[in-house]
Amino acid sequence: MSLTVERSYCERPLVDQDPGFLMQQTYDFSVENNRLFLERPEWLYKATCIHCWIFPFFYTAVFFTSLLGYWKNRILQIVFLMFVGAKLNALLFYHYMEFTSHIPPEHLVPYFSAEGPYLVSIALIIYNIYNNSNAIAAVPSTAQSTQEAKAKQKIQAKTF
Repeated sequence: MSLTVERSYCERPLVDQDPGFLMQQTYDFSVENNRLFLERPEWLYKATCIHCWIFPFFYTAVFFTSLLGYWKNRILQIVFLMFVGAKLNALLFYHYMEFTSHIPPEHLVPYFSAEGPYLVSIALIIYNIYNNSNAIAAVPSTAQSTQEAKAKQKIQAKTF
C-alpha cells in the first residue's frame, strides 16, 4: 500500500474511476467507511506522505531481520522499538483525529479491519524482540561459565 495508494494520495486527491492499482477500491472504501480520507486534510496528507516514503525502510529491515534471524541484535531491537513507538503514536493520533473530526467513521468493523495488519505487525515485532531479549539474558556470560566450571572441578576433585 505504501508504494501504491499512499504514493498516489501524496501526489493528488483520490478520485472516482482512478485507473491506478487499488485506487478504485480505496476510493470506494473511503466513500463508505472513511470519508475524512477523501477530504484530505493537511495533517492526513502529510502523515500519509511520511508513512509512504519513510516507513518502507523499517518494513524492509523487519522483513530481512526475520528472514535472516537477526532478532538478537541489540541495535536492531532498539531501532525496531523506536519504529513501533512511532507507529503506535501515528495510529493513536490518526484515530483520535478521525473520531473527533466532523465526519467520524460510521462503520467501525470495516474501518478497523483496514488497521488490523498494523496492529498484528506491531505485536509480532514486540513478541520477537521480547523473546530474543530473554534468550540473550538467559545465556550466561563467559566469566560466569568459567567460574561455574572451576567450581565443578573443585567439587569433582574433592570427591576423588
